[in-house]
Amino acid sequence: MKNRKAFIVLMAGVLSFSTLLSACSKKETLPAPSAAPSMAAAETQKPENSVVDFKGLNYKWYVHYDWATAIPWDNDLTGKWIIENKGVNVEWISSGGAAQQKLNTMIVSSDLPDVITLDRGADLEKLVKSGQLVALDDYVNKYPNLKKWAGNTTLGMLRASDGKLYGFPNWYQGDQGYGNTGWMISNKYYNALGKPKLETMDDLYAYLKKVKETYPDSIPFDGGAEFQGSKILYASFGENKVHKFASDMLGYPQDNEIKSIFTDPAYKDMVLFTSKLFREKLVSQDAFTMKAEQADERMDRVAVGAHFDVATKARNSHNGGVEEDPERSYSILFPPYKNGLDKSKIKTAPMSTLGWNVSVITKNAKEPEKIFAFFDWATGVEGQQVLNFGPKGLYWDETDADGIPMPNEKFKSTSPEELKKQSIGNLNWMANSDWTTHANQVRNDSMPKKPNAYDEAGAIDIFKKTTLNVTEFENILPAPDSEEGVAFQRVKDIEKEAYAKMVFAKNDEEVLQLLDKAQEDAIKAGYDKVLKVMTDKWQENLKRIKNQ
Repeated sequence: MKNRKAFIVLMAGVLSFSTLLSACSKKETLPAPSAAPSMAAAETQKPENSVVDFKGLNYKWYVHYDWATAIPWDNDLTGKWIIENKGVNVEWISSGGAAQQKLNTMIVSSDLPDVITLDRGADLEKLVKSGQLVALDDYVNKYPNLKKWAGNTTLGMLRASDGKLYGFPNWYQGDQGYGNTGWMISNKYYNALGKPKLETMDDLYAYLKKVKETYPDSIPFDGGAEFQGSKILYASFGENKVHKFASDMLGYPQDNEIKSIFTDPAYKDMVLFTSKLFREKLVSQDAFTMKAEQADERMDRVAVGAHFDVATKARNSHNGGVEEDPERSYSILFPPYKNGLDKSKIKTAPMSTLGWNVSVITKNAKEPEKIFAFFDWATGVEGQQVLNFGPKGLYWDETDADGIPMPNEKFKSTSPEELKKQSIGNLNWMANSDWTTHANQVRNDSMPKKPNAYDEAGAIDIFKKTTLNVTEFENILPAPDSEEGVAFQRVKDIEKEAYAKMVFAKNDEEVLQLLDKAQEDAIKAGYDKVLKVMTDKWQENLKRIKNQ
């Protein structure tokens, strides 16, 4: 999911100021605040062999998403601290809700900003091929943090087709990281119905029917905004399957090839199951048009029995209201799976070491090395301390031996609602997942536990067991302007239309007929050539990873 890539990406714990700018969230703002003294752990304040000091840096920054809105840097507590203590100021450029149009206009008018944050995809490739970007290779070897924390394998995979590195990754992580998409259940319904066994898809189906019978006004199952979570059901019908195959790639790996998603038994079982849920009204009939705000509101008023989405949804809803309403309680559920499958191979949470997106420096930047030096500071320990948890003296005063800021009394006495208003974390576009994840776990463990607190440790344990590293499948889609890229767009359109029709089909027979037709139409559209390109690129990735 672009915003659908549930990726994706691992996000940090709420008690520790989850610094998530989630790829699955469309309504976050850009910069957000914090103020306080300087910090001791200056691991990267003046990198050894550095020839530049980024103090005095001013640059323009555009974040390439429709939902990204700009807030003045000095209106943000963290931004204000960085201005005062690091001498760096940023002028944010808003997409105005029309990101693609905004970027195209800047390209045509030769008015690119100094920095652009965007997905690894077609727009990035266009900027590379047009020679608009500054290669970062020399800087990576000069400054310590990105190379140390991302590692050679991840940086190697981030290189463009010309072999150079242009993107500074965000939310990158080591190969021991984990994803955060999965099943969450409302404890209100689950406890009232006797905590039934929910191990298989048959168990789940029976439970959803029971929720509907007992609570006729409820929504037994929900898949998030625009039903984006529905493709995650795919993972429950096959071993080592993740929704990336059924959504982004529209192909699945088997016998060293990427094969048609329409021929995958797991995809077939997914659409049959989903169609049954719709026919029996176990899913809201407006699922495909429901907005993120509506999905969140339904969770907050405990209207949903089981939910499949980015797990922060459950945590945020739970922590946001369980004190006032004990029934507003959610737990992460180990994924139900089809009878006969190996439970240890059910993978609902894809994880890529490459992270979510990248920031690139354009050739319009007058001081590209200063910008990189600042980014490298930001992804190191001191930068992550400030960007994740705010400046020293606000909500933390001391660190532990590993440099992790420990919550102070002000943090402990501040309500979750007030902490949320501070928006600390929104500036972290150089997020270092390994450090942030560890920091949040340490901080959470240090906090007094309330009886009705969200079970963060239990959730993480499930995510670790259900994560599949999909780094090898990164960047294997055909270029959009190639023959295969045009064909892939047609295949995506075919799948999108067919999926909607299958979900609303009158019976299983109609579902299977539509599935066969989708395969036929995709082949006519050039699907075989698309699959060949993806297979070749996948095999190249495997060789690249092996040789790092």
